[in-house]
This record gives sequence, C-alpha cells and structure tokens, in this order.
Amino acid sequence: MQRLSTRTFALLLVVALGLVVLAGQRAWSWREDVTAEQQRAEAAAAASTEVTRLISVSAKDSEEAFETLLEGATAAFRSDLKQQASALQEALKTNKVDAEGKVVSAGVARATEEQATVYVAATGTVSNSGTKAPQQRDYRVKVEMRNVESRWLVSGLEFIP
Repeated sequence: MQRLSTRTFALLLVVALGLVVLAGQRAWSWREDVTAEQQRAEAAAAASTEVTRLISVSAKDSEEAFETLLEGATAAFRSDLKQQASALQEALKTNKVDAEGKVVSAGVARATEEQATVYVAATGTVSNSGTKAPQQRDYRVKVEMRNVESRWLVSGLEFIP
C-alpha cells in the first residue's frame, strides 16, 4: 500500500475542513430561513385570528368579543380599543348587529423579528335592525403586528377601501 505524502495529506485535510465549514454555513443559513418563514407564518395566523374576531363581533357577544380582541393587542392598541369599546358595543346592541366572518387569505408584506405588516382578505355577513336579510361583506385589512415576548400582537389595524 502506498502512503500519502505530507503535502497531499495536508491538501486533503484543507479541502475536508473547507467542506465542513461550507456545510455548516449552509445549515446555519437554512435554519435562519426556516425560522424567518415560521415567524412570518405565525404573524399571518395571529393577524387572521384578530381580523376574524373583529368582523364577527355581534350584539349578543360583544363584551366577550372585545375582551378577546384586547388579549391580542399591544398595550397601545389595547388602550385605543378600550376607549372605543363602549360606544361600539352600544351601537351593536342598539342596531341589533349580527356578524360572521372568515379570512380568505393573508400575506406578510414586510417582516422582521420584532414586527410585521400583514394584509388580510376576509368575507362575511352582517345583519342589523335595518336589513331584511344578512348582507354580504368583503374586507381588506392592513394589520401591523408586533412580536411581544414571543407572541404576535396587533399594534395597528386599518380597513382598506
């Protein structure tokens, strides 16, 4: 059996180490991509849940519905919702509003580890004391999300015409 020269052995060792480093770098990059995609999916799911809750608020369950909405909001957005909750609940009850909705699609337009902008398309029905039958509604909503202690919360919400 022929022995490898020191020079050939050193060259093979350098190539092997290079391959190990390259494989490690690719694995690390892949892991970061998977983590980023997972965060985007979590942000979109949280935004979809909050939009569904919002477009499904009805007179009969408005108090519980608003409490649930508040749980999914950042401190600043929660404060805004609380300020408007009483007037909205009163309007829902006065007009005997019954609403149901569901998200059709959601996509993340921009995301970092701390925040994301999610666009949500939803559909639903709304009836009230002024309608004879439930009315079909389509919604497009821009939802600003913030990652607070590993939980995606709504920090802003805007209905898009």
